[in-house]
Order: sequence, then structure tokens, then C-alpha cells
Amino acid sequence: MARESHGAKQVRVRKIVALLKRTHPDAKLALDFSDPLQLLVALILAAQARDDLVNVVTPELFSQYRTAAAYANEKESVLQKQVSRINFYRQKTRSIQQACAMLVKDFGSQVPDNIDDLLRLPGVGRKTANAILANAFGQPAIVVDTHTWRLSQRLGLTNQDAPDKIEADLVILVPRKEWTKFCHLLQFHGRRVCRARNPDCPNCSINKLCPWPGKTKAK
Repeated sequence: MARESHGAKQVRVRKIVALLKRTHPDAKLALDFSDPLQLLVALILAAQARDDLVNVVTPELFSQYRTAAAYANEKESVLQKQVSRINFYRQKTRSIQQACAMLVKDFGSQVPDNIDDLLRLPGVGRKTANAILANAFGQPAIVVDTHTWRLSQRLGLTNQDAPDKIEADLVILVPRKEWTKFCHLLQFHGRRVCRARNPDCPNCSINKLCPWPGKTKAK
């Protein structure tokens, strides 16, 4: 198989985006939130946890804690009880409280809108920081979660495993204005069609644009 040029790959990506927009018109961030602080808390809770479970837990949490200071000043045991249905809830409680304490101390109780300051917050890695920039502040960003990682490899857009290297590959292939939407589309497609096990390749809308050699066959 002839090696695909960078330009040809960019053209293929644009076609993939267009088809996935028609396939998943409802694609968006799966977590419910109303402001940057709520999104920060939800993302910390969602690490290695199901988004739908986080969405069950957060409405009461968000109604009770409306400011960074409210989280930071709460007794750790009380906040732990509020989120105890989420895995690793003790560590996540500490991360939430430490991050909120830093917001109060260093950022005027506001979630910062730039990558460098976000990465200073306890419990915030690059994936979480990019998700906040993209979804709370409307800044284009590539969020490399498990679906973005898996599908970008299957689609031949990267051969990297490290999230930062995958991000670097994607930012030069995906039009900047589509960065955030592209990740939402891969997340929805990964859940609904291109699953980790037994992907539904015969009914995949981008099958002809996908070079993955492990495609499943129609039954």
C-alpha cells in the first residue's frame, strides 16, 4: 500500500469529519456542567469512571457547592461521602479540594483559561486541561481520551501511544476550527460503532476512509 502523503491525509480527515457529523449530529461532551468550575470537578471525577455515573452524582454536588471556596473549605469526609459512588473517590476528593484551594489562593477563585495555569492545578493533566479549554472556554483543543487514542490509530492518523504525541499528530491534520468537534465525534463513534472489541465495521459510515487492517466482516 502506497504511503499516504500529508496533504492526502488532511483531505481524508476532512471527509471523515463531514461523514461523522452526519452520523452523530448529537456529538458533544458527555459530562453535564454549567460553568468552568463544574466542568473541572466533573472531569476530575470522570477519570477512569463512567460519564453517566458522574452525571448522576454531580447535580446534587453542584447545587450544594457553588464556589471554589465551598469545595476547599468543606470537611474532607463530608465531600468524600458526596462522591463515594465514584471509584477512587478519596483521591479525587483530595484533588478537587486541593485544586479549589489553589483557585482561591492563586486565581481569584476562577478557573484559568490557559493551558499553563490549568496544568498547575492538582488532578489536572493535559487531557483535562484541554477539555476545559475546549468545552468551558470555547478554545479549539484536541482531547486525547481512550476513544480519540484508539480511533486515531485505527484511522491511520497516528502511530503514537503517548497522548501528547497523538495530540501533536492530530493538530497538524485536523482543521483547527474542528479540533473540539473532531474529538466529540470520535468519542461518540467509539462508543456506538468503533468499539474496542467487536467494532461494527460493516455498518461504519467511514469504513471506506479507514485503512485499519483488523476490520470486522458482515455476519
